[in-house]
Amino acid sequence: MVHELSVDGAGLNNAASQSGEVADALSVTGVEGPGSAGQPSHFAVAALDGALALVRSRQAVRVRGHADDMRTASARYDTTDGDAAGDLTRWV
Repeated sequence: MVHELSVDGAGLNNAASQSGEVADALSVTGVEGPGSAGQPSHFAVAALDGALALVRSRQAVRVRGHADDMRTASARYDTTDGDAAGDLTRWV
């Protein structure tokens, strides 16, 4: 039984663009509000904010990598599909 491979290159590019937007949103750092620097709880909150910023930064890099991979896959599929169509028309 033969299965047809179907790839939506425009859909991959759209998903890549949306993933890029997510990565951009993750890269934006939060605005620090007023705080009481003298209170011990301020240091704990600041440490947690720093940890969260690091996680967001790592996720942004990961999502951006996935977006780049989707763009590359779409371009390669389009090239391969176009080449195969050209080969088929030459032989038929």
